[in-house]
Amino acid sequence: MSNAPLRLVFMGCPQFAVPSLERLKQDPDFEIAAVYCMPDRPKGRGKKPSPTPVKMFANDHALPVFSPATFRQAPEEIEMLRSFAPDFLVVVAYGLILPQSVLDIPKIAPVNLHASILPEYRGPSPIHYALLDGRELTGNTVMLMSKGMDEGDILALETTPIAAQDDFTSVHDRLSTMGAALLARTLKEHAAGRLMPRPQQHAAATYTAKITPQTAKINWCDPAVKIINQIRAMSPTPGAWFEDAGERIKVFKAAPAATVDAQPGTVIEQKPESGILVACGEGTSLYLLELQRAGKSRLSCREFLCGCGLKSSQLDIDNQQNADMNVACVPTGNATN
Repeated sequence: MSNAPLRLVFMGCPQFAVPSLERLKQDPDFEIAAVYCMPDRPKGRGKKPSPTPVKMFANDHALPVFSPATFRQAPEEIEMLRSFAPDFLVVVAYGLILPQSVLDIPKIAPVNLHASILPEYRGPSPIHYALLDGRELTGNTVMLMSKGMDEGDILALETTPIAAQDDFTSVHDRLSTMGAALLARTLKEHAAGRLMPRPQQHAAATYTAKITPQTAKINWCDPAVKIINQIRAMSPTPGAWFEDAGERIKVFKAAPAATVDAQPGTVIEQKPESGILVACGEGTSLYLLELQRAGKSRLSCREFLCGCGLKSSQLDIDNQQNADMNVACVPTGNATN
């Protein structure tokens, strides 16, 4: 690598990408020629257009920012990008599909930081899915970008354990910080010719989808461990939820409890000192420990019960969801409060 800093065009949007941009900006071995983000989007009750976290960081640090809605059929946008003459395109959770004409622009390579151990969990929601699946290990992958989604050759990989108390926030923040350092090291090593790209094992690939409110809906026919993983994966957003007498309640923390002989969804007890005990599938149960009513603050179970506890003794079960997920939901008896 020559003494001249490596010219980078950085592409990213969410908070996950901010530590990477900050790390690269602080390193004298890099020069940020431009930052690309998705266009501002309506947010909040007022639907006011709001910039992405990456755009806010770039504006605060006087970095030039561009927000094209697309590169497809947009030759003027591609020419603008080409004018920066980057050594690397650096992509971290950008969210916009890049055509081959864009991937061909950098002198050295287009490089992507992805928050999974590829080829597992390709796609937009790798952290959520690792938690949903109850995985005990995750990590970051830095790869060369190709036309296929997250299919490029691997340059570097780093892992981290997922503890039982981890949720989306803790894993997200840890991977974001780790990824920033891994990305900076990898760019330097690749520019110096010290890395040998390694093809992915495409036959072992798994894929993720976008997280929706339906993904976060609790199915009480699932065993407790699966529901707890769902709660961890959806905390804080969009928040795992269920309905109680027509009111949507979000759950952010839960803990496993003893086996029970009760129909899934039965509210067995509501005690401030232990939690709200709910029967789940396969004879399992869990305690709800942190909840939130619509439009209200997150509360511990003790605080939640000081106001008004759950109104239902039997929480709704979505039979269509059960059919779609091929889950058996057989009543095992009745419990009393």
